[in-house]
Amino acid sequence: MKTSEFKKAVESLGLVTDDAYNGFWICENETRDTVAFTSDRRMYNIKISETAHKSIGFGDLKELFELLTAYASTPLDEREPERKWYLRDPVISDESFNYLKINRKTGTRTYGEKYDYGDNWQTSYTRAEIEAFTFPTEHLIEDEVSE
Repeated sequence: MKTSEFKKAVESLGLVTDDAYNGFWICENETRDTVAFTSDRRMYNIKISETAHKSIGFGDLKELFELLTAYASTPLDEREPERKWYLRDPVISDESFNYLKINRKTGTRTYGEKYDYGDNWQTSYTRAEIEAFTFPTEHLIEDEVSE
């Protein structure tokens, strides 16, 4: 389970996640009473407050327990989305239109804006995709995608 999916699922229970030094506190929304904790740096690490059932009820506590178990069981390297990069051609002088774009249907390559418009053109690539390219990419500049 991805961290972003976990946080959305917690919010769907009417709870909030507060970032902690080594994980997330799960709190009741109105009173901010802490009901649970899970680590984002270790697997199988969860703590549930003894009084959590009073704050959120047994039904939501059961769902929260299942979410915590699913997240805590997820390997650390699978919790975050895979990193991606834009590839820029430094020879093209117009810096807003020098990003590699590949047509997903035809494989045609061109250069343009870095943003995806529709499903046809891909402009950000995982490390595995970059390494699998059959054309030279050594001259391209990599800019990490920040989301």
